[in-house]
Amino acid sequence: MLLLLMVVVGIWVFWQRSQYPGAWEHTFHVRYAELRDRLRQARRTLREVEKELSRAYSEAESKVASIRGEHEQRVARLKREVERLQNPGRGEERARLGKAVLHEHVLLAPKSGELPLDGLRAEVRSGADQFWLYLYSDSHSSELVGFPYRRDPATAAGEIVPLFTEEQVRGFEMAINAAAAAEKRFRAGLPAQLARAEEELAEARKNTDAVKAAEQNRTHVMGSNRNDPRLAKARAGLTEARKAWEHETGLRPPK
Repeated sequence: MLLLLMVVVGIWVFWQRSQYPGAWEHTFHVRYAELRDRLRQARRTLREVEKELSRAYSEAESKVASIRGEHEQRVARLKREVERLQNPGRGEERARLGKAVLHEHVLLAPKSGELPLDGLRAEVRSGADQFWLYLYSDSHSSELVGFPYRRDPATAAGEIVPLFTEEQVRGFEMAINAAAAAEKRFRAGLPAQLARAEEELAEARKNTDAVKAAEQNRTHVMGSNRNDPRLAKARAGLTEARKAWEHETGLRPPK
């Protein structure tokens, strides 16, 4: 504990000597207390002014970063929307039953692969041991997908065969037809929607007024800080205090 105290005191003495250079009495004697206080106050005044000006600039800089970030995010979002409309792809998955998977824009069928939903129609019929989902497409040949509702006796003993209820299959049929109707509406409005999205993207890229205003404000704050009379006064005060100390001790103290 004593050693720790000695180390702390040693650090404090070293710091005092570095801040108030000269003879030992210049650093610690009460006779030079007023001179030390003048130097200390001048330093504090300058630091406070610099801190306030630095905070004002940091706020202006943060505003620029925030507004620029918002602008870039909006442009990126609109760009993704244009790309999505230019190439809708499969879209999000909506439902699945057995090996058939319904997406936002296509149906993945076991044999045909991707069937575009625009022009697709689904119809369920009951067979002897399974439901049959008929898929009629304007752009592809028709396809038949089976959904067993009872096990085939000829199936191998260890083979797992999923069975389906009529409610599941007819629900899937309804989901396909509803998605196909939605896709038809989507395709009909796609050219106009794409044109609007491209126009919004071009406008967003061009409209940088908010960013420019924030940058101009930052430049204004920088100039105001540089020419702030308080800063000049505080610097002059510290210069005079350092000169007074140097005159008394022969050594120029740090800022």
